[in-house]
Amino acid sequence: MYPVLFSFGRFGVFTYGALVALGGALSCRLWYVRRDRMGLQRQDDFWLLVNALLLGGFIGGRALFIFEYVPFRPAELVAAACSLNKGFSVLGAFVGVVSAVWLVARSRKIAFLRLLDYVCLVAPLWHAFGRLGCFAAGCCFGRPANLPWAVRFTDHLSMVDRNLLGVPLHPTQLYEAAGNLGLFLALRSFVLPLLEDRRLSYGVLSGLYFAAYGVLRFGIELYRGDAVPGLVGLTAGQGLCLLLLACGLALVAWARRQPCIRY
Repeated sequence: MYPVLFSFGRFGVFTYGALVALGGALSCRLWYVRRDRMGLQRQDDFWLLVNALLLGGFIGGRALFIFEYVPFRPAELVAAACSLNKGFSVLGAFVGVVSAVWLVARSRKIAFLRLLDYVCLVAPLWHAFGRLGCFAAGCCFGRPANLPWAVRFTDHLSMVDRNLLGVPLHPTQLYEAAGNLGLFLALRSFVLPLLEDRRLSYGVLSGLYFAAYGVLRFGIELYRGDAVPGLVGLTAGQGLCLLLLACGLALVAWARRQPCIRY
């Protein structure tokens, strides 16, 4: 598609980075208007959260990518860890983001699940922008498909496997972008009003998000062309999705037994 948005000589702006930045700016705006409900009393608290999310998500996403895709050799591990343009795993980012939210909540004495719910409300919107960036860059590409909506990547700067350049593929990036956008709208329209009216306890929204994304990604893994094989016929991603689904359902079940506390 369009890996490079524009360039001036040797300087270029990558479409993936531009779309992630745009999604991040919109997400931060949505968090900012609800900062009081999140328990963030000061501007410093808000920016601490934003920076923690960026750092935690990056570390978690890069760590899982290295574990899955990089050969276990010191030189290659160091090169991948220090690179600014190597891959990223969204499933790894889940761990990093949740850890970052926990640290911020603990340091600012905010209820952890309260803060996590509002982060998870907006996360799928940012993720949708990220998947559009993946589509532009050619990463997370699909399997060959004989379908009217199949796409062909022809730019040699794209991250599609060189053997698949020009081959019709499932647009898995668009599948996931659409799924994440639908998930954001569902959480925003149906779950958030119940949460803010105190008809749901904190933690339910986060659990629903984890479970729903686990199901979404499990299905999309069937069409991914870069999936890493796992155990018992599943991909590594599908195994992690089942774990995410189980954690999400457990969180929903636990949170629904808790009182709806007002802050």
